[in-house]
Amino acid sequence: MSGWKTRAGLFLTLAAAALAASWTDRREYDLVLKIRAEASPRKRVALLDEWKEKYPKTELRQVRNELYLAAYESMGNTSEALRVAREVLADHPDNLVGLYWCTLLAPETREPPPELFTAADQAARRLLAGLDGYFSAENKPASMADDRWQKQKHEVELLAHRALAWIQWQRGDYAAAEDELTRCLRQDPKDAEISAWFGIVLTLEKQPEKQSAAFWHMARAASVRDEGALPDTQQREMNATLERLYAAYHGDGEGLDQLRALAAEGVFPPAGFKIESKAEIDARRAEEELRRTNPELAAWLQIRKRLEAPDGEAYFAASLHNTALPRLKGSLIRFSPDKKPDELVLGMSDPAAEEVILKLSAPMPNVAETGTQLSFEGTADSFSRSPFSLTVTIDPEKIGGWPAPPPAAKRKKGR
Repeated sequence: MSGWKTRAGLFLTLAAAALAASWTDRREYDLVLKIRAEASPRKRVALLDEWKEKYPKTELRQVRNELYLAAYESMGNTSEALRVAREVLADHPDNLVGLYWCTLLAPETREPPPELFTAADQAARRLLAGLDGYFSAENKPASMADDRWQKQKHEVELLAHRALAWIQWQRGDYAAAEDELTRCLRQDPKDAEISAWFGIVLTLEKQPEKQSAAFWHMARAASVRDEGALPDTQQREMNATLERLYAAYHGDGEGLDQLRALAAEGVFPPAGFKIESKAEIDARRAEEELRRTNPELAAWLQIRKRLEAPDGEAYFAASLHNTALPRLKGSLIRFSPDKKPDELVLGMSDPAAEEVILKLSAPMPNVAETGTQLSFEGTADSFSRSPFSLTVTIDPEKIGGWPAPPPAAKRKKGR
């Protein structure tokens, strides 16, 4: 939030123009002049309290609240400033000053009460709905240039979307928070605070496919320098959080420095950006080892994984049907018919689970024992998801490991 309070000057000077309104009496007039002349915010609040006690029904109630806001802002007293802003809105729901400060300060509240989310949501949405009116040419101060007036409008619009992002985050509507955070970063790519929020929201969603983007936004929040950067303390905290979560997810800190460098140059991760989890790394290494030590089984597991995916039928039809398979190995479970089989059923990853059916173009000349290890090269013919089976057409000579027929019995002489 570091940049927002420096942009609030417009909203802290509105009270000055209203001081020409009717006074209750000369003493009220003198008291307000004393308040305006007081340099100490704390003493100013005490004088405002005195004004409030002595003139509770003054016509300048709105001016008084705006002076309260200025004093509390100077003191950094968020909770009191927010309370006053909500008082302003209770009297005048569309008051620009009240809407602005409620929208600005709500996300800074520690342990916000549930009703604050509703109040801040209403304030942010009213602020957005009234932007064109609030920032019309008629309302522009004569001393302000047109481009500065439009820049002020842009900043207030961004402030409202920031508040809505925070509200949806706190309510647990992470998808809506993502939308608002994306909008904010597109409007102000240098805002490290929004990148930090984005990373936290994506982490809270606990969806594996979003964790890489979560680390990207955290790394960016911790890497942005100069304009838009987090304060040093928050930057260190974000770095520590990033390092802890990254190591827990990835298994170690390898690649984190490269991630920081990339994220510092780009607001959003590029298409296809991926950080492997420890489980994915372990699975990949195990698969690489299996391809080295048992390439036939590795090839089968890859085929089965694709067939069992949600788009397995489409994959089979487009990529596997009538296609020659790589050399595979399986364990014979059963065959038919009993004497010269032309259909063999094999277990592949599990020798007891029927997975592949070999349809032979000609019968085998003899039978084999259950459990015989066979290698084969055939063509994918059909596929069933439940129960799972892949039917392969094959010529007998493409089957390896089938036992040779027993030698023919010799006929005895004299017969």
